[in-house]
Amino acid sequence: MNSQKTPQDEDIDLGSVFKIIGKGIRNIIDSIGQFFKFLFHCFIVLLLFLRNNAVKLGISMVVGAAVGFYFDFNKEKIYTSTMLVEPNFKSTRQLYQNINFYNELVRQEDSVLLAKSLSIDVSQAKDLKGFYITPIENENEKYEFFNEFVENLDTTTVKNLDIRDFKKGFTMYDYRYHQILVKSLNSTIFKKIEAPIINSIENNTYFKTQKKIHDQNLQQNETVLLKSLVEVDTLRRIYNEVMITEAKKSDAGTSITLAQGAKKTNEIELFTESLKLNKELIDNNTKKAETSDIINIVSSFSEVGIKERDLFKKFTVQYGLLGGLLMLFFILLGQLNKYLVNYKIDK
Repeated sequence: MNSQKTPQDEDIDLGSVFKIIGKGIRNIIDSIGQFFKFLFHCFIVLLLFLRNNAVKLGISMVVGAAVGFYFDFNKEKIYTSTMLVEPNFKSTRQLYQNINFYNELVRQEDSVLLAKSLSIDVSQAKDLKGFYITPIENENEKYEFFNEFVENLDTTTVKNLDIRDFKKGFTMYDYRYHQILVKSLNSTIFKKIEAPIINSIENNTYFKTQKKIHDQNLQQNETVLLKSLVEVDTLRRIYNEVMITEAKKSDAGTSITLAQGAKKTNEIELFTESLKLNKELIDNNTKKAETSDIINIVSSFSEVGIKERDLFKKFTVQYGLLGGLLMLFFILLGQLNKYLVNYKIDK
């Protein structure tokens, strides 16, 4: 028997395949359509539910908001103020520990120890309601630190280094700037606690030693750079004097000897070296300015704090939402009870 398929049989097989594919696509489209119909139905049911119960929900939310407003009106006013700092010498982690320590004393209501730590009166310490610190996150800083890190590595190590791994190891302590937020019932206490917070780091023996060594290194580097710059400028002056003298001795004044060309090249190299030394001196002075303190204060606490204005922390909003949710719960409970009663009758 001849088992080979004819062209007609192959056309029939392909037609069956296309029919199956078409049926599958139609089923997928129908399923998507049914899903959107279901979503639309749920949306309509929700609108009908809200329309039928709008009065009940509205009244419960208004009552709740009124109760919350009463509590908001009578509660103590909390003021906040922030300070932006730039820690140096890897003091960021210690700063976080200190701020968390103050906040823990507030939580434990240990006003005596808090007053001692911040050099204020116990009555003033009782007014403090919270200490918080967060980094000012900047994605560009990660790339800047990565570039500085790579500059000190050899070529082989750099090839095996992935910036994604570097970014994973980047912690909140590695950011350059950090914001300290303080909450208090006293609107004018913030300036009084600024110095004690900073001095808790500035007076740390370890960081004072690190700063002293750092300052000595910068001063030594500045001395070397200034000496080198003077020597280069002296050589440049000598080369210029020699070239002027030889130029005067030249008869025609237009001929250029090989010796003169070499001296001109040396003078350009000295000029380039002078520019390089000046740049290094500027960088050195910049580092001295940036690390003049263990903690640089970018912006201080304000003289007078501002009232806390977080909308969702107000009792008016919280109680209003709570009133609506309670009414919604009772409405659903009533409908569930009605369904159970009808279900029992049907049985």
